[in-house]
Amino acid sequence: MSDTSRLTPKSSSLTGWRAPQNIRWSLRNFSILPSMMVPRGETSYQLEKGRQFDVENFTYDFQGQQVRLGDAMQADSMDGYIVIKDNEIIFEKYFDNFRHHDHHLWASMTKSLISTAYGIAVDEFGIDEAKTPADYVEELADSVFAEVSIRDVLNMVTALNYTEEYEEMTPGSVHFEYFRRLGFFADFELMAIDPMQSDAPRGIHAMLPQFEQAEGGVTGGKFEYQSPNVDVIGLLIERVTKQSIRDYVQAKIWGPLGTDHDASFSTDVAFSPIATGGFNSTLRDAARFGLMALGDGKLGDRQIAPSAWMQDTYKLTDKDLAAGQAAVQSDPENPRYIPGFAGYRSFWWQFDQSQGERMAMGVHGQVIYINKAKNLVIANFASPEQTANMLRPSFKQMLAGTRALAASL
Repeated sequence: MSDTSRLTPKSSSLTGWRAPQNIRWSLRNFSILPSMMVPRGETSYQLEKGRQFDVENFTYDFQGQQVRLGDAMQADSMDGYIVIKDNEIIFEKYFDNFRHHDHHLWASMTKSLISTAYGIAVDEFGIDEAKTPADYVEELADSVFAEVSIRDVLNMVTALNYTEEYEEMTPGSVHFEYFRRLGFFADFELMAIDPMQSDAPRGIHAMLPQFEQAEGGVTGGKFEYQSPNVDVIGLLIERVTKQSIRDYVQAKIWGPLGTDHDASFSTDVAFSPIATGGFNSTLRDAARFGLMALGDGKLGDRQIAPSAWMQDTYKLTDKDLAAGQAAVQSDPENPRYIPGFAGYRSFWWQFDQSQGERMAMGVHGQVIYINKAKNLVIANFASPEQTANMLRPSFKQMLAGTRALAASL
């Protein structure tokens, strides 16, 4: 029987790729939006198989109930799940006709990729994180990004007048205008803007100067997940390196990683790579990125990112811990609560510091989980209908399962 589900999206009375019945197809075929290829390098880093572990039948306690991890995978619409311990694959499985050589949107796991690119640029060009982004990007001079430090941006403690809402978009709101420019709506009005005839902001970079600090917002007071911070760092990297973020990531990370396949960067309406969430790759190649992060920037015999930077991304300061504790993710009474969340630093979600436990995370359940104490990387792609992970009980159950599996290995 032919697999027509991978060829044609389902029809919908709703518009766009985000319609719930289209999500699984769309996240596996994100080149439906304008995209740029990110070529692989000349050689491939080999992933060897080790003794196989029956991950799907692993059981763990979640909220007083015993859960089978395979059932949790199904509940959160898993597309692929890979476990690499001591540099050997001990489990790898793909679901619902997804395959090891198929591409999938990383979504906001891309943020951790941009963090790595920034760390490389710091090493090459001496960027001072105590300065403001406006010190490097002159058009931000009259914006909030002239009043906060680069470190504030990296830790998402800028207190912007922006909310990371995906399902409730109010026309005219700053987050609605932001998502318009990402290209996540079929917005022909923006596409028709001629940059030679109009200075209206067409893409994300042109919109960044419009962000302000929220009324009553205090820089550094608490972690608030606000994606435009990453676009600022992406633009800063481009200005300092004098390369597009696509070219810099390819030359400094994707090529040296020894990936099996080319990747792609989805672009905004102005055809700039979406730094905050536009990367696409195969699952094994996402796991290679995780292995590099596990090795403090080193994969095999190649040092890809500076070890000092990669180690620093783990180091939650007292200020970072306080900002994390003030966040909604640390409040058990808040629906966005994440058990075990310790803080956020340099576009990485931090958990048990004694275990070196952290992850890259993207909407619709994308995860690259790293546990230094266990010498372990777990990566997965998923495509549940609900966008926000923190509001989805099946994601919390799945994350608890991944962490419990790690603890057992």
